[in-house]
Amino acid sequence: MATKISADIASIVDITARRNDSFYLKTTLTKSDGSIYNLSGTSDAQPYEAKLEVYDANDVKVLSFVSGTGSGVEVSNSVVVNVTTGELTVKVPATGMTIRTGVYKYKFFVNHTGDEETNTVMIGKFKVVDI
Repeated sequence: MATKISADIASIVDITARRNDSFYLKTTLTKSDGSIYNLSGTSDAQPYEAKLEVYDANDVKVLSFVSGTGSGVEVSNSVVVNVTTGELTVKVPATGMTIRTGVYKYKFFVNHTGDEETNTVMIGKFKVVDI
């Protein structure tokens, strides 16, 4: 009897963005039955953080949008986590989209800062185009 178990909840979604343009992405986390995923399950002031990380073919992080303070290739405060509606919103000004044109890969994940639980919610190609 063959049995398969997958703990991978990530959806595969390819994204295309334009270099030097503002970037906006809004997604709602839902359960398999279609109900909204409530992220406010604890009394922490800011229990969840989110990141959308972009990697090149050598698995080097070349860009990252974060819900808190970032450094290096990270764009600070560019992701908002709405804990009651399950919405993740990425909003990046044009100055944060200076990545070279090309095809990259990305992962979008949420992390509970209290218990260090991390769940990747989206993965796929991140294509950057120009003129």
